[in-house]
Amino acid sequence: MDPVLEAYLEGMFQNLTQQIAQSREHAERLNQETRVLMEDVRHEVQLVAEGVTTVRDQLGRILTDHEERITRLERRIP
Repeated sequence: MDPVLEAYLEGMFQNLTQQIAQSREHAERLNQETRVLMEDVRHEVQLVAEGVTTVRDQLGRILTDHEERITRLERRIP
């Protein structure tokens, strides 16, 4: 093979190998960042779910209280 061509191809091969390695490193960094973000989102969703449960329970108690009050008022009216 022509030495100039061989050197050119070797240079391209080295360059491509380096770009692939950099791409893999970048992808791994993105994966790690994504994992952290997913953990944060999971935690936030947990907090929202707990808040929804609390509000639902409070509304249930309020509804029960109102129903009892209305029932007592209806019993008073002849």
